[in-house]
Formats: sequence, C-alpha cells, structure tokens
Amino acid sequence: MFCKNCGAEISDDAQFCPKCGASRTGDTKKSNEVVDDNKVQFQLKPKFNWGYKLLGTLGVVLIWVIIIFCYLIESIEELLILFPSIPVIALAIIIIYTAGKLIFEKMQYDDLEYNFYKTKAEYKDGFLNKEEKELKYKYIREVTMTQSIIERIFRIGTIRIFTNASSGGAYNSKHNNMYGKNGLAIHCVENVKEQYQKVKEIIDAGTPED
Repeated sequence: MFCKNCGAEISDDAQFCPKCGASRTGDTKKSNEVVDDNKVQFQLKPKFNWGYKLLGTLGVVLIWVIIIFCYLIESIEELLILFPSIPVIALAIIIIYTAGKLIFEKMQYDDLEYNFYKTKAEYKDGFLNKEEKELKYKYIREVTMTQSIIERIFRIGTIRIFTNASSGGAYNSKHNNMYGKNGLAIHCVENVKEQYQKVKEIIDAGTPED
C-alpha cells in the first residue's frame, strides 16, 4: 500500500503514514504538529527603583534600631558614658549597610530577565549564582497586577503569576521568585498596567483550551 499524500510505501495495517503523518484517508495526523516556541514574544525587564528600595531598606533598619533600643533601654545611659562614640558608629554601620544592600540589589536587577514565548515564560538571573525558571502557560492559574500606596508614589507596580501549585494568598518574596512557590513575582515594573495587559494577552493566547 502507498500513502495517498506523499506516495511512500506503508504497511496494510498502518493507520498513518510514518513519513508524512497522513492517515489512510488522506488527513494529516494532528499529533505531529510542532509548535515553534523558540522565539521570544515579549521581554520584561524590571528596573531598579532607588527611591522605593531606599525607603524599604530604611524601614527594615528602623525596625531593628527600635528592637535593639528597647532591649538596651535600661543600660543605654551607662553605655553612652562608657562609649560616647556609639551613636556615630551606629550611624556609620547603618549607612554602610544601606549603601551595600542597595548596590547589591541594583546589580541583581541588571541581570533579571523575564521572557515570554508562545506557550511558556522563562525567568533568568545571571548575577553570582545563575538561576532559571520555566512556567508552562497551561499550568498558570492566575495573573495579577498590584500597586501599593508606596508603589503608586514611585509609579511602579508588581505583576504576580500563580500556577496551580502556588498559593493565591500573601507570601514573602524577593525581587523575583515567590519563596517556595511555583509562580513568579515581578517587582519594580514601570508602566505596570500596560505591561500587565501585554503579559496577560500572551499567556491567554498561549493557554490551550480545555
């Protein structure tokens, strides 16, 4: 027997042609269709926002200062008498810590990259330890956009991508991933509404229908 589509010889009991995938009636086997998913449809690179990050870092530092002060409140006067330079040293430590943390995070943000393909999204971070994550659109449950009051002041926002295995509630997150979750949290996104719409359109278009 010969294939009606390409003319290749096939066995009498074959349902499809092993060469072109056509059925014995001439229809192409749908399972042989391959989706070209190597081309980036959209790339999202969040930008480090100095004001927003500085405010957040100073907030953490202030909390620690209050905790330490409450712990040493009974002996603070004696310590100042014995070590009058403590306030200067503490201020220097705060400045060095804040500057170092901001510079380190800025270098991390420079290497952040979120690529969206036809059927998947990829997260890449090449700073120090290389980290990559891939999410198939068919496993994505929800895409959200949020702007806190502080984020609105600095005209940025956060895009979160939840999978079927990730929680929809509150969580702690770094500049990129959800700690221990299977989704993504993209912070410091400028023009967040437009970026969110673009990301959602690509994911919706690449999600197979049930």
